[in-house]
Amino acid sequence: MCGACGRTTVADPALGPVRTMRQHLIVAAAVNAVCTGLPGAPKVSALKDAWMMTGAAGASRQCHTLEELWSAVLGCFTDASVVDKLRRRRLAYAADPANEGLPARAAGLLPDPAAAEYFQGDSE
Repeated sequence: MCGACGRTTVADPALGPVRTMRQHLIVAAAVNAVCTGLPGAPKVSALKDAWMMTGAAGASRQCHTLEELWSAVLGCFTDASVVDKLRRRRLAYAADPANEGLPARAAGLLPDPAAAEYFQGDSE
């Protein structure tokens, strides 16, 4: 159970059954790297059992799974061309051998089935 919010710690498929601060820091760095330079990009900070995503307008949201985090990040972007650029950046980051392991999994995790269909048809 999370001492700060009282919420039961949520298992995350991307991180496995044991979640560490190091994993959370790696995920936050990967998400921030993928989003850098995009208009309206949020900032992600690592917490002990979650991530804090702060949007460009200053609104914050705590996310307890990687899927929840990417869904929140995608929600920060309203322009379809920026969302498309973000999705391509995620693929490129995940495919880069320099980012193998958790950073690649963190960037490549798809938040919803519609996004999965998008990536399967994307040849860029």
